Amino acid sequence: MSTLWSAADSLVSPLRPARKLISISFGDLNPFPLRQIRNRRAYHLEKVRLELTELEAIREDFLHERDTSPDKGELVSDEEEDT
Repeated sequence: MSTLWSAADSLVSPLRPARKLISISFGDLNPFPLRQIRNRRAYHLEKVRLELTELEAIREDFLHERDTSPDKGELVSDEEEDT
């Protein structure tokens, strides 16, 4: 039984310095550096804001056209339109 414990202990002993292991895992080997994440987030946020501005302009044009049209947004069914 002691050989089993010594084998298990030899497997666990390299993992004992947990702080160092965590530092290497999440600091040195991290494939997603925080700076890169921030830059991508800022890029996509600007892109979404531009699209939102464009959509707002389209909405404003639609509302303006609807308010200034002669029929003032009267709804007509397909049957009434055919006659």
